Amino acid sequence: MTTSPTWIRERPRLVGLAYTVLGTWEDAEDAVSEAWLRLHRVDGTSQEPQDVPAWLTVVVSRIALDAATTAAKRRESYVGQWLPDIVVQDADPADRIVVGEGVDLAFIRILQALRPVDRIVLVLADVVGMSHQEIADAVGSTPAATRQRLRRARTALAAPSEDAPVPRSADQSYLHTLAASLNAGDLGTLVEQLSEGCVLWTDSGGLTRAARNPVYGSDRVSRFLAGLVGKYGMPRVSVVDTVAGPVLRAVSEDMTRVVVLETDGGAGITGIQVQRNPRKIR
Repeated sequence: MTTSPTWIRERPRLVGLAYTVLGTWEDAEDAVSEAWLRLHRVDGTSQEPQDVPAWLTVVVSRIALDAATTAAKRRESYVGQWLPDIVVQDADPADRIVVGEGVDLAFIRILQALRPVDRIVLVLADVVGMSHQEIADAVGSTPAATRQRLRRARTALAAPSEDAPVPRSADQSYLHTLAASLNAGDLGTLVEQLSEGCVLWTDSGGLTRAARNPVYGSDRVSRFLAGLVGKYGMPRVSVVDTVAGPVLRAVSEDMTRVVVLETDGGAGITGIQVQRNPRKIR
């Protein structure tokens, strides 16, 4: 197929877009694969797009919107809290998937609070950089309506104050420093960096034991972490790369957990995602 080089170049970006909206890697790959099939069907016909990357962005967005709507219904019966999939990268750099800087596990988690169509509008505007007319064409709306949706989505995701940016996942340097402290038996360093309003979420999908509800506040979060250490011992912690950035892998005598630390851009840890669902660690 003549568009294969373009497809190879665009696929990681498209998977990143779908993954950011959906939070599930399998659904993201399915959305992009379906877009490829649709592109193949129009190749060499009068419907073949002149701007293939833009066409693929629109098609993947529409497929992801449908998938997100279906997923929202499935999550109504999900056991416990829902967190994004964790996709660990292969150790060989040559095999790694680069999905773009806009893919961030804290951002993906936050996006799930929005309606599917508002998620798409926000991602296309703030991550992809599309115009309101282009977004309207993608979601079957009008520019005026997409402006309203974008304002509503941004308001819903706004930080408590202008001085407190929307949380992002902690960077690699931060995690390596923290991992060294934890491996030295020092839980206090982590506890000291918990923001007052820190929240901890655990996702088990009902397959492992986990807190069914979020744990709010630095005091309760620190007691929760201390309880885990007291019961299972201090885990062996390492920093691993995922398609959405570095995370912590914590190996205890009972199980392996993958932990995403969310920060406010400073030293404070504002959120802790603890993925305990083995089906969501890939």
